[in-house]
Amino acid sequence: MKPILIFTALFVFNFQLLIAQPGSLDLSFNVGVGTGANDLVFTTAIQSDGKIIIGGQFTTYNGMQRDCISRLNTDGTLDLSFNPGAGANDTLYSPIINTTAIQSDGKIIIGGHFITYNGTTSNYIARLNTNGTLDLSFNSGIGASWDIGTIAIQSDGKIIIGGSFTTYNGTGRNHIARLNTDGTLDLSFNPGLGVGGGIVGGLSTTAIQSDGKIIIGGDFSTYNGTSRNNIARLNTDGTLDLSFNPGTGADGYVYTTAIQNNGKIIIGGVFLSYNGIGRNYIARLNTDGTIDISFNPGTGASDHIYTTSFQSDGKIIIGGNFNSYNGTSKNYIARLNTDGSLDLSFNSILGAAVETIAIQSDGKIIIGGDFTTFNGTSKKYITRLNCNNNTGINEFDLENSISITPNPATTSINISLALPSPETVSLSLYNPLGQIIAQQTLKDANGNVKTAMDVSQFPAGLYFLSVKGAGWSRNEKIIRN
Repeated sequence: MKPILIFTALFVFNFQLLIAQPGSLDLSFNVGVGTGANDLVFTTAIQSDGKIIIGGQFTTYNGMQRDCISRLNTDGTLDLSFNPGAGANDTLYSPIINTTAIQSDGKIIIGGHFITYNGTTSNYIARLNTNGTLDLSFNSGIGASWDIGTIAIQSDGKIIIGGSFTTYNGTGRNHIARLNTDGTLDLSFNPGLGVGGGIVGGLSTTAIQSDGKIIIGGDFSTYNGTSRNNIARLNTDGTLDLSFNPGTGADGYVYTTAIQNNGKIIIGGVFLSYNGIGRNYIARLNTDGTIDISFNPGTGASDHIYTTSFQSDGKIIIGGNFNSYNGTSKNYIARLNTDGSLDLSFNSILGAAVETIAIQSDGKIIIGGDFTTFNGTSKKYITRLNCNNNTGINEFDLENSISITPNPATTSINISLALPSPETVSLSLYNPLGQIIAQQTLKDANGNVKTAMDVSQFPAGLYFLSVKGAGWSRNEKIIRN
């Protein structure tokens, strides 16, 4: 009996870490609903209603055909109201959606390597209606001449695109262009010779500052004939902003850029130095393009960084192909403090690269990529992680607002809630293997709920109850007598 007791104690400890620790798997996302995506997820975007757009190289999601594009409900299940039909496709190469951006009206811009969308010619770019159908009012003509790797939408609705293309609708545009809201080329944005040089050439990331200027990153050595190694800033008309001076710039590809509230810029990629200063795969720049030496990553990441995103507290989530950060083991995802040091409270163990990160309004973290496991649990190419110790925003006293009795229980568990405002609350009961064995939803227009969950059909032993509301959750160990 003693070994069993020790195992149980260890399991309880690990389960509590699993449901509480920042970076742990969010068990409420995609639990028991199929197999997830069947191939890589390269891009994620969160709608204002919390639903999640994903794009990549997959052809199915949870066993249903979804060629390169899907929309998920907030619990990770497939949203069947979003129907892309035959989705993105190509006749010669494997189709891929590299990038997605959601307009203020909810329509979705997609870019990548594809030549049709649901059977209609759409060369490397398309706009979708909110139900997943092709928006025929978006007139890209013959579109881009090759892959689109990045899309950013300006505050006026115009669309910055970057990639490996050299023309757009037959007009020369080397790797960068701006489109009008109807998909036509915006001729007032003139990059001249555009992006040049590099091994492969092209842009992989764009970010728009609050003043409308545009940060670009990728694989290039010039912009309109002026030396700029892999990073540059453009004025709103597409000309090079000479006030942004990166010196010799990054010595390798820049895959990702993210702009802080104070205007400083996080860059990640495959570089080992910036303007001659050692920076392994990540750096922060001042607003003038110089390196910010107050951001000190130490020895940095051990390999590529593909994606970066900011939390509301300024901490930085990074994802990529690395397995350590500043000498500490970190597999493919990590969280950094605002000074560039590793946040040791964030602990995730993935099986392969993270390609995309999106942070929800409640702080939870959507990740997609090349992984098929999370800390040994099967999670195929997409999952969600907890962020805070309470797995959400704790705006009231969870301990005193929720009563769970009796415990130990024989026939039923009574749950009494006294919430500050009416909301939907869900209950999930887990067995010791972490599998959901019972679920129900509680709802009371007055915000006061009292109900019972039947446990009489389950054998005696240890269980775990998760009570989840809007941006909060409480997790309780339950003993069934």
